[in-house]
Amino acid sequence: MENASKALIIAGAILLAIAIIGIGMYVYQNAAGAMEGTDMTDQQVQTYNQTFTNYTGTQRGSNVKTMCNTIANHNRTAADDSEKVQVIYSDSDFSSETPDVDASEIDVNKTTTSSINTIRDTNVQSGVSYTINFAHDTTSGRITTVYINKINR
Repeated sequence: MENASKALIIAGAILLAIAIIGIGMYVYQNAAGAMEGTDMTDQQVQTYNQTFTNYTGTQRGSNVKTMCNTIANHNRTAADDSEKVQVIYSDSDFSSETPDVDASEIDVNKTTTSSINTIRDTNVQSGVSYTINFAHDTTSGRITTVYINKINR
């Protein structure tokens, strides 16, 4: 009788160990699946950036206004501030080498619809040419900043 009770205790311990290992694997797989969703593949980053890179280089004011509308719409639907794109305008020449801007360094005040609309309505003129440059997040490669520079001729 004593041997049978010890056998049942050992069998129970083995079943408990298997259950604990199974729960651990389940938790690990869920955590790994959640982490996979945070990183974008190169193709997803390229698709994300394509919305904005169509405006790269020298653009007329009407195209810049359209780009500003696109960015404002994008920022309205962004899940959080790290997915928003900030717009920086200058009348003076920017360097063609624009610094990359990490998502954590975005100035949220430059991502608001009213801020972007002010640039679009006040600074951008339809008959004028502008140079458009982009800065990227060094971790994800996504565009974080759009530099609009008026070409002074």
